[in-house]
Amino acid sequence: MNSHYRKLTVGDTANFECLRCGRCCSSGPNVGLTAFDILRIAEHLGVEWQKLRGRHIIAVIADTIAIPILMDKGGGRCVFLEVLNGTPHCSIYPARPMKCKIYPFILYSSGNKDTLYLDECCPGVKVEKTIEPPWKILEKYIFELRVHYSTLYKLVFDYGIEPIEALERTIDEIAETYDFDERVKRSNNFSKG
Repeated sequence: MNSHYRKLTVGDTANFECLRCGRCCSSGPNVGLTAFDILRIAEHLGVEWQKLRGRHIIAVIADTIAIPILMDKGGGRCVFLEVLNGTPHCSIYPARPMKCKIYPFILYSSGNKDTLYLDECCPGVKVEKTIEPPWKILEKYIFELRVHYSTLYKLVFDYGIEPIEALERTIDEIAETYDFDERVKRSNNFSKG
């Protein structure tokens, strides 16, 4: 790992406060997503997840695995990055991807929930405020990664399904298993009345 990443383990603290500089949202590379991320974004926007394809999310094929990523507006700027009164804002902040939620902390390994990296290039790590890394969020992120990729791998490698179709089925299976469809219907009904 690069020298600007510092390894942290449970019990360590770090200096960090988000400065709303937008560096993490505008410097690429694009953010990899799980089915859970996609479903939360769709739920937040009040649309079916399929409406995000090609407008907000694309899939990159790595060998035989389709990896969904957030699109950018060019120059590495996230499709959901907005600048309001000169300050960068995430238009889907409550539903932002897990990778964004934990930044400037970065997953060390999906098999290790007690270790992560801190990106020391983030301007917010130079502040005096000391915090504990987001261990609970990291644990949830690892769970979601495991469910996403085990489902996707099973469809590709065990059943021989084409990568994009396997990704779509993965999203649908996770939506059904974790009841996202009902939550979207409830949130849409709530917003109407």
